[in-house]
Formats: sequence, C-alpha cells, structure tokens
Amino acid sequence: MKVGVRAHDFGRKSINQLAEIIGQAGFECVQLAPTKAIEGIEHFNQITDEHLEKIKSIFSKENIEITVLGCYVEPSLRDKDERLEQVEFFKKGLANAKRLEVSIVGTETTHLDIDTPHSEREKIFQLLKDSVLRMVEVAEKEDVIVGIEPVAEHTLNTPELTGRLLDEVNSKKLKVIFDPVNLVLPRTIEQQREIFSETFDLLGNDIVAMHIKDIVIEDNQKAWRNIGAGVIDYDFIFSWLIKHKPDMRLLREGVNPDSYQEDKSSIENFYK
Repeated sequence: MKVGVRAHDFGRKSINQLAEIIGQAGFECVQLAPTKAIEGIEHFNQITDEHLEKIKSIFSKENIEITVLGCYVEPSLRDKDERLEQVEFFKKGLANAKRLEVSIVGTETTHLDIDTPHSEREKIFQLLKDSVLRMVEVAEKEDVIVGIEPVAEHTLNTPELTGRLLDEVNSKKLKVIFDPVNLVLPRTIEQQREIFSETFDLLGNDIVAMHIKDIVIEDNQKAWRNIGAGVIDYDFIFSWLIKHKPDMRLLREGVNPDSYQEDKSSIENFYK
C-alpha cells in the first residue's frame, strides 16, 4: 500500500512548491485537483499543455505518484445544459490525465437531500447515468478510468445503487473511489460494518483508490478527527484491504499540515 494525500490540503501553491512540500512530508502519492491546488489555475479551461508537462515532470522528480486527478463536477444537475457543461469539463480532465499518465480521474455525483422521494431520486439517477455514459465513452478512447465516489448525501448514495450504475454502464473504465466516511450518516454510524461489508461484496473488485479520514458524531453532525482518533472501524476495513487489495492507494483527505505525521503513522500502523 502507499499512503498519500489530497494535494490542496497543503494549500494553493506553485507546482514546484506543492510537490516539494508533499515530498518532504513523506507522502508517496496524491490526489491532485489542479483547480484547487495550483496557483494560477482557477478553472478547468485554464489548464495548459505547459501546466501538464510541468506537473508531470516535477511530481516525477519528487517521486510522487499522481494516483487520482481530481475533476470534481456536478454530473446530476437537473438543467441539461448545465449538466452537459460539467460533463465537458470532466472530458477535459480525462484528456489531461492521459497526458499526465494518470490512470484515474475522480468525481462525486452532486448533492441530493437524503429524504428525496424515491421517484425523484430515480429521475436524477437517470441523469447521472446519462452523464457517466458520456464520460466513459471518452475514458475508453483515452484509456483512463472514471473513478466515481459514492456519498450518502449525493445522487449515488449507496453501495447498491453504485453497483447498479456499474452494471448498467458496463464499462471496464468505470471504477469506484471508496471513502468510508462518505458512505455513513450520523444516524447510520452504528451500521458501518454492515455498510462496508456491502461495499466490499458489491464493489470490492472495482475499488481503485481509497480516501481515508476519521470522524466522531457530535450534535448529530460529523466532526473531523485525526486517523484512529474517531469512530470509523479501520481495523475492519484494513482486514479486508490487506487480504483483497494489498496495493491500495490510501489518500488522506482533510489532512492538517500541523499533524500529518500523526495521521501518516496511524495509517501505516493499520497495515504494517
């Protein structure tokens, strides 16, 4: 396994500064969202060939693998024109990943109230599927993976629905980014082992990267903690990872630059 980090948690910096800081921190891989992490890139349309060549060269020099290119869009918007504009941004992300020799481009699937009626949720799921089919068509041409992240508060909110999307899209270029915290709600935290077991059973073969963070529940809300200081059952998760996905990339999300070494050590202790 390799322990990495979400690059923009170290702040928006120049490409050189960002790679140097992450390398000095001892992280081996990153999820890089250029529009959040790199100075001078505020929008997907501002990413140039020069940016891509520099990113590729400098991160390689620092021996940092870019595991996931973050291209977080809104693929379930009800307005068709706005939704398809988001899909076009993601397609550019796929082309950028190809040039960077990055194998995964990641996104979530748009916030959706957890109490949305089933009939409305189904309509929005169909919008998501239409978007993903368009994204996957390009992914297959570019030989890059669409990494989709289920989130309990989003359109793709359960392992079961994620499995259905994978089945209906039916592409080897559609895979899953697993974030255990994002799959639980404050009201379902006691069922986390059941939720994670279902995730592994339905999606395990398709998990290509993992986001790792920790929480406690305070006032019926998620409150962030350092890895191992919260309630997420990482002993259970790592018992599965060690057996089934020993090469998993573990991307710390929401790292505090003042305590990243504590997090890194805690993560490593789970599998070493």
